[in-house]
Amino acid sequence: MRPKDGAAVAEDESAAIALLRQKDVKGLETLVRRYQLRALRMAFLIVGDRDVAEDIVADAFVVTFERIQQYDSQRPFAPWFHRIVVNLALKWLRQDRRYASWEAVEERYSDAFQPDDVAIHNESRQAIEAALFRLPAEQRVAIVLRFYMDLEEREIANLLNVPLGTVKWRLHRARKTLRGMLHRLEGFDERRPVRTGLQRHEGQ
Repeated sequence: MRPKDGAAVAEDESAAIALLRQKDVKGLETLVRRYQLRALRMAFLIVGDRDVAEDIVADAFVVTFERIQQYDSQRPFAPWFHRIVVNLALKWLRQDRRYASWEAVEERYSDAFQPDDVAIHNESRQAIEAALFRLPAEQRVAIVLRFYMDLEEREIANLLNVPLGTVKWRLHRARKTLRGMLHRLEGFDERRPVRTGLQRHEGQ
């Protein structure tokens, strides 16, 4: 079967959204196929728990079904849906303190959810994703959206509904903190830069 082109994919998405507006749950099938894996990755990197990430994404699709009338069809669907995922993840972090300690996150991280196409391929990547869970929630979200979800800073600002300067500040503080963490880890040489995905955007 030949993969669908962009126009066909957009048409399928529009048809799915039209079904949801008619309160037909079948419209979720297309959206789940297209967005579930990316949403799971996003949620996991924010909350650090496989089961919780799956619950968050499931809830996000329920919210999508319930609030689809609030979606502006003149705008892209993905940012609207991703905002739901991020907000649910942040809500969980603020409300559930059972997993607040680093030790709890570290214990779960060893067998955490990681789909095949987002598996960690080197020690540097693994170290930075582990250190990620020590960051404050807002900084963690900024890092996840910028360097793992490949969103531009302005896109992040729009998604989170915060000023662009706030996003820049959160990213600056988070990268500074992460560098300090990584340089203290055994095996990282203070005399050379850490080889991580964060360097792709240095200087921006």
